[in-house]
Amino acid sequence: MAKVFLITSHYMGVLYIQELLKAGDEIVGVVAWPDDGYWFIPPEYDVRAKAIQNYLPFYEPEPKKINSPEFVEVIRKTAPDFILSGYYSRIFHDQILAIPKYGCINIHPTGLPRFRGLSPYFSHILFGDTRNYITMHWLNPGIDSGDIIAQASVEILPDDTGFTCGHRLTEAGGLMFRENWPLARAGTAPHNKQDEATASVFNFSWALAEIKWSKTNTQIWNLTRCITRPFSGAWTLLSGYKLRVWKTRVVPHEEELPSKDALPGEVLAVTGKGLWVQCGQGQLQILDATYEDLPDAKPADRINCLGGKLKILLG
Repeated sequence: MAKVFLITSHYMGVLYIQELLKAGDEIVGVVAWPDDGYWFIPPEYDVRAKAIQNYLPFYEPEPKKINSPEFVEVIRKTAPDFILSGYYSRIFHDQILAIPKYGCINIHPTGLPRFRGLSPYFSHILFGDTRNYITMHWLNPGIDSGDIIAQASVEILPDDTGFTCGHRLTEAGGLMFRENWPLARAGTAPHNKQDEATASVFNFSWALAEIKWSKTNTQIWNLTRCITRPFSGAWTLLSGYKLRVWKTRVVPHEEELPSKDALPGEVLAVTGKGLWVQCGQGQLQILDATYEDLPDAKPADRINCLGGKLKILLG
């Protein structure tokens, strides 16, 4: 049995608690990321509720104060053998890393060393990969640069969204932890160095939610499905009104409409299924979208209200 202090959030934190309790370990403290509305958190993902239901010591400090001397002392007094973190967007200073007897372990929702940093669990979808990866690794003073213990992945399906694929990925991370935690606890877990030659950094920002129509249709499709419901969605401007785009379709080349001299973001047609838009490369159909000022209006209705003009530029 090991004494474990958790610093975590979202579904990963719930799975951590489940797996540690099954393994018979002692959870001496749980820190959860405050619910600030940044990510959608369904009830079954609520680390706070999971900790309280299991009578675990629970803390919810301001994330920017996680490295404060006061909270470092709170962790130190629990005398953990390990600190486990995952899906918690803060870098731990040396004072925290030095506390546990046997080290700090993190689960990062990408295939390290690719996408170090504030990379969400849909990063591989966003960049057009065919599989979504998650990594269990030792923490060091760098940013997601510690030795790798294990990796897992799931296939990215054509109808996946960031949420659906991210859910499966996190469950794969829970299984990866279950298989490798006994090794870490026994002192035999791998310490595989990361290949710095293939390392990259990606820090997601909601500024990326604005659709850039100069990109390819596939790139825009990946963006829209990554942050569609239950997230806040990608957006564009249609005649000065903000349009939240929830679902799109890449138009196969053989179905493309004549588009000589069409500009990226130009609406080529309005159909019963939505807008047909020219991209920097290829064409895209907007199948589901809502206006922020008129949530129930259909895009075609708004275009009719604006005079039925087809040559409208989005964004």
